[in-house]
Amino acid sequence: MGLRIIYGKPGSGKSQFCFSEIAKLIDKKESIFIITPEQFSFTAERKLMETVNKNAVINAEVITLTRMAYRVLNDIGGEIKQSLSKCGKAMLVYSILNKYKKELEFLGKSNENIDLVIRTITEFKKHGITINNLKDEMEKTQDAYLKTKLSDMILLYENFENKIVDNYIDDTDLLTILVKHLDEVEFIKNSIIYIDEFAGFTHQEYEIIKGLIKYAKQVNITICVDNLNPAINPDTDIYYSNKITLYKLIDLVNENNFKLEEPVFLKDQYRFKTKELKHLANNIYEIQSTKYEENVENIRLFLAKNPYSEIENIAKEIKKLVRDKKIRYKDISIITKNIDTYASLVRAIFKQYEIPVFIDEKRDLNQNIIIQYVLSILEILVKNFSSESVFSYVKLGFCEI
Repeated sequence: MGLRIIYGKPGSGKSQFCFSEIAKLIDKKESIFIITPEQFSFTAERKLMETVNKNAVINAEVITLTRMAYRVLNDIGGEIKQSLSKCGKAMLVYSILNKYKKELEFLGKSNENIDLVIRTITEFKKHGITINNLKDEMEKTQDAYLKTKLSDMILLYENFENKIVDNYIDDTDLLTILVKHLDEVEFIKNSIIYIDEFAGFTHQEYEIIKGLIKYAKQVNITICVDNLNPAINPDTDIYYSNKITLYKLIDLVNENNFKLEEPVFLKDQYRFKTKELKHLANNIYEIQSTKYEENVENIRLFLAKNPYSEIENIAKEIKKLVRDKKIRYKDISIITKNIDTYASLVRAIFKQYEIPVFIDEKRDLNQNIIIQYVLSILEILVKNFSSESVFSYVKLGFCEI
């Protein structure tokens, strides 16, 4: 029943430390769980297999909190209700908005409000805000505008819960169910748990961590911070939000009389292979930064007049790397925070320079020509062969006209 914090700056090998430690524990037949966010689970599974260097691992498992919740539901028995999909949520919220449209003062049944209601209910559940909490807040507040919004949300939240209570399970409720039943499952008890790759935790997740510390043999959590000093100013400390998470965990331990084990500080930064990157990582957001005294060889800046010249310069550099240094296209990455602006330019300019490129972006399903073709056929039927729908169909080029 203890919590151990594993901390260090970016690239200090926090995840690798966990997997190396797990590799040593594998042969001791300890029951081990590595908990990661959904998007990191596959990477974590691959790291686990590479680190332990075995074809199969029986007593260590990468798991997400959602998968753990389903496992707990299976273990305790009882009927597992059907999960409510995003589409199902949208339809349900639309029907509620439509049914109570005359009683709602603030929200109507527009598409934007459907998304707003779904997001709001999800946030309420994640942070443990119940319908009764909202009712109490509505009684307290003197703000008429806030009271109107709360009244609408209580009506929608209450009806949403009443509709799904006996038939479906909302994915957001899974973590609440996990908290309630942690004491009933044997696979958690006396296990060693590593919680990795989380930037922060919701109210639900803090409650789960509390339960895990209570029943597991040891819980290890990795946090990206430079030291354990309290966060003071978000403008001067880039680790401010992570330190808030850190001290919430420490408070959780103290409030429940758990054991806080000696923290592990990872000083070295293995990720950065050049001195320049290491210096940049440690100084870029520091108010009193240290000047880099050596010659800069591995970082270059290019001042472009516009995005077009910026991408063209990158294309020229890539051609030089491939031609002169024999670097392969697949070993070159272009990173931007504004992919919407650059994606079309990259496609056009790289085509001119004969550079193959894969752009990692989400695409609207309606932009797929096959989807457009199917929808155009349906639109012809719906609009009774109107000129607009027929011409939309013909323009797609799938007919012989």
